[in-house]
Amino acid sequence: MAGLVKHYQNTMQGIPQLTNNWGAMITLLDAVLVNGFNHVSILSLSKSNPTSITATINLGSGHGFIDRQVVRIAGSTNGWDGDYKVLSADGASITVECTAEHPSAISGTASCFTAPLDFEIVHQTSVESTTTKRAYRSTDPESLGLILLVHDFCSPGAAETGSKFAKVGIVSSMSDIDTITGTQMPFNSATPSANWEWDGTHHGWSKWYYRTPSFSSVSNNQQDSSPALSGGSPFSIVGDGVSFLFDVYTSNQATYCVFGVAEFFDQTYWGKNLALLAFGFPDRIPQSEYGAPQVRGSYVLSSDSAGIGVNTVRCGIWFNKSGISNYNTGGYALSLRRGRENSGNAISQKNIYIDLPLIDNADEMRGYLPFLKMCSESATKEGVSNAGKYVIRYSSTGVVAIKYALFLETR
Repeated sequence: MAGLVKHYQNTMQGIPQLTNNWGAMITLLDAVLVNGFNHVSILSLSKSNPTSITATINLGSGHGFIDRQVVRIAGSTNGWDGDYKVLSADGASITVECTAEHPSAISGTASCFTAPLDFEIVHQTSVESTTTKRAYRSTDPESLGLILLVHDFCSPGAAETGSKFAKVGIVSSMSDIDTITGTQMPFNSATPSANWEWDGTHHGWSKWYYRTPSFSSVSNNQQDSSPALSGGSPFSIVGDGVSFLFDVYTSNQATYCVFGVAEFFDQTYWGKNLALLAFGFPDRIPQSEYGAPQVRGSYVLSSDSAGIGVNTVRCGIWFNKSGISNYNTGGYALSLRRGRENSGNAISQKNIYIDLPLIDNADEMRGYLPFLKMCSESATKEGVSNAGKYVIRYSSTGVVAIKYALFLETR
């Protein structure tokens, strides 16, 4: 069963940053998925009366927690351990939701920190390794139990100073971090290591970008081999314990990308499925291929029918429409406008958000993705609505565009 929806942003205190350095993605995933971050000792906790459903946690100055985030209490001895949503925060304390049954004070040597999404690390490389790898899996007993395998280093021979990305895939089983024993996605039996290695033309296959080259304009094209822009990439992440999506601004000129892993209800066989949203599906893209700022994400609106800018939801879908582990890829990307036009044909009414339908490459409607929405507004902004925090991303060259909303507190 999916748990409490949690969100994370690059401005949160203690969160690792997506810098222009290989390995930055795994450092962030370790914190968000497994360990949490910003551990602060609890000085005291109080409720206004024994049956109150809120509690004030005194943490001292500089705690860094913000309203609407989810924190975890650990180390209590009287039933306070668990996750809580922050209702408000000031310089020295936070107020959280609780139940009437919670005690009026806290016992034990307790701490408070930003709650992770409760994945586990199944396998990993050593701390000393220069080829950083992780195998993550949800600990939710009702999840599909599939492994997210992440390689976050530059394969020998590829462009080390170019775009930074994690090579990602879904696997059913592994005996160690270097040995896949089960089914994997993406996969080509003719080139079994295609997703993970440099072959002289392609650097991996399925990718999550976190830093890309500088673009001189919104329609400028750059290769992955071009030097990546220095600095860090702003991001927003949302998840619920079985799924997580993230929005990352990889460079300049509206280079927003959305990636992630999402379990969803597949209506073709009436069961649970998983989508890996990543650049590269359905086919590998050469390192030398030129692309505009908008094309390296997983949700791209375009007039192109093939290549790096093809109009598609770039993803792998673990089960086919018969419920067998024989993956399909994403198909046509739908939007709340006619195609990819940047003027004249949009819906004028604002604040329309619709769950994003996932169409596969055979034009079959498979289901709806959590958190990611089609939206009517052609704007880039962040805000709070009745549905909680959200971000809206929009950019268009007139040939290729991005236009989506990511809900950070609701599915």
